[in-house]
Amino acid sequence: RAPQRVRARGGSFAMSAFSASNAPCTTHSLHARVSPVSKARQGKTSLPSSRNVLLTFPRPGSNRASRFGAIVGHASGTETPSPVRKVLVPIADGTEEIEAVTVIDVLRRAGAEVTVMSVEDGRNEVVCSRGVRLVADANVKDVAGRGAPNDWDLIAVPGGMPGAEHIADHTKFHAVLEKHFRAGKLMAGICAAPAICFEPKGFLEGFAATAHPAFVDELGGSLMEKNDQAQCRVVVDKTMVTSRGPGTSLEWSLCLVEQLFGKDKAKEVAGPMVVQPANAKLLRNLEWRLDETPVAK
Repeated sequence: RAPQRVRARGGSFAMSAFSASNAPCTTHSLHARVSPVSKARQGKTSLPSSRNVLLTFPRPGSNRASRFGAIVGHASGTETPSPVRKVLVPIADGTEEIEAVTVIDVLRRAGAEVTVMSVEDGRNEVVCSRGVRLVADANVKDVAGRGAPNDWDLIAVPGGMPGAEHIADHTKFHAVLEKHFRAGKLMAGICAAPAICFEPKGFLEGFAATAHPAFVDELGGSLMEKNDQAQCRVVVDKTMVTSRGPGTSLEWSLCLVEQLFGKDKAKEVAGPMVVQPANAKLLRNLEWRLDETPVAK
């Protein structure tokens, strides 16, 4: 059966979506290495059967995107002018789709020029961790190698397994990440990505960071004196922004808007999305909130 096409329109370490950070960190140290897949990850790398959902990503300014500008915040006449910021989001078979689509969507609402890149050699369509199909704007061969663009303001890596491993293990994309890191530019990872894509390469050395609860212990010695930050939902340490999983992806994405464009732009983007403030209280007795009481085991 042909897939149904669904078009996507297009300091303090612990922070809310709108807090700033000027926290100090130690000097970066790069130890390029590829660690073997640990036993803890065994059994997490199988892909589900493909489902009939296909997402593509029209760029802001296209006819399809502009028709929906008033809704997504691209074409409203009241938006705040922003400098152009170029963002690269790598995806792979097994990428966590909520994290990928959320960061792409939110950054484009803010006006960023987002390039979605597949690390699967020879094809732009990937099958995500829950079977959703995404079609990237470009392939890794267009973004890596001699003559490839290197002016990214941010590289944001979604998690998911085995997607994070595919991204981490791609030799050409490793060169892109390493060059970006050595330039001291903004990097971001969520879910498994900090532990799988950043930690083994030495990118987190000296930085406070967090990751998905199933992977946070693999951050190893990078946290050291800052390991009390590991349980936070979003952690910002200078040029490194990390977060925990699908449920924190919206906060992580808005935080990246703030890092690129400032706090006012983050609030401007969050407003029409009806994002729940960190200190929100129940307004009425019929209002639903997720019960945060730990599940009994």
